[in-house]
Amino acid sequence: MFGATLPDYDPTELVGSNRPLIKYREKNKYAELVLELERTGHAFSADGIAALEEIRSNYADRVADDTAHQTDVTLDIGMTPRTATIKGIFPEDSSSVIGTCWDVVSDPTKWYPIGWPEQGWIHRRSADPSIPGDEPVGDAFPRLQTQTPSQSVDLEILQEVTEPGRYERGSRYYERGSVTELEYVDDTLQATVQGSRPYDVRVTLSQGSYVSGQCSCPDDAVPCKHIVAAVLASGDVEAAGGDQSLEALLAAASAEELRSVLSEIADEDIGLRKRLYEELSED
Repeated sequence: MFGATLPDYDPTELVGSNRPLIKYREKNKYAELVLELERTGHAFSADGIAALEEIRSNYADRVADDTAHQTDVTLDIGMTPRTATIKGIFPEDSSSVIGTCWDVVSDPTKWYPIGWPEQGWIHRRSADPSIPGDEPVGDAFPRLQTQTPSQSVDLEILQEVTEPGRYERGSRYYERGSVTELEYVDDTLQATVQGSRPYDVRVTLSQGSYVSGQCSCPDDAVPCKHIVAAVLASGDVEAAGGDQSLEALLAAASAEELRSVLSEIADEDIGLRKRLYEELSED
């Protein structure tokens, strides 16, 4: 929540990957609340809008007999419903209305996915950017309920190998939810970090400790701020594979199981299908 200091309201309660926001604005006698999903890749669903309308209606009823209240209480929904604005609130009532709105704004069941902000990205790398993603919000945004690096991340080593200014900027990227499309398999971490534009990051870790990294940004320093942000975010997801190596997993699988899995993945990934033809076709 930005724009005012209000009692009993902690703007860090829900901070994380592409977090929702509430902005408070005072305009002479009245205040307005701007409820935003601008950085989440989502918009308010019909249920979310209905819940906000109920809040507006209840407040309008509450001040209907107050002769000091001389304006309409309105709810304005943006053309793309990422933003909703409630106007005509007494400043002294803002805390209670914010608390009620927060229950809606911070509830992912009141959202629906419409694509990544600014770049029009969606939840899956391989999908057509014009088609909204369909991953559950909680899976797509692993940091929704967190705001600090997990204890599983070795911060000491990361700080030792990173120039202090880059570490500080990378920490800010992490804290504001710039790390998306995070995939963690074995000791390899892959993510997109939104800087001046989205950058692709690939990192090798060992038991939570940074080993090496690559980033598509123009910074020659390694680790750069984008790598730092990705490593900090690694603790928010559980690495696939666990204690079992890929070699052991493949060795334990039957030929039929391997053919079935490869066939299914090849149907979803044309690049993999092409490579199978190239690698397995007879000359």
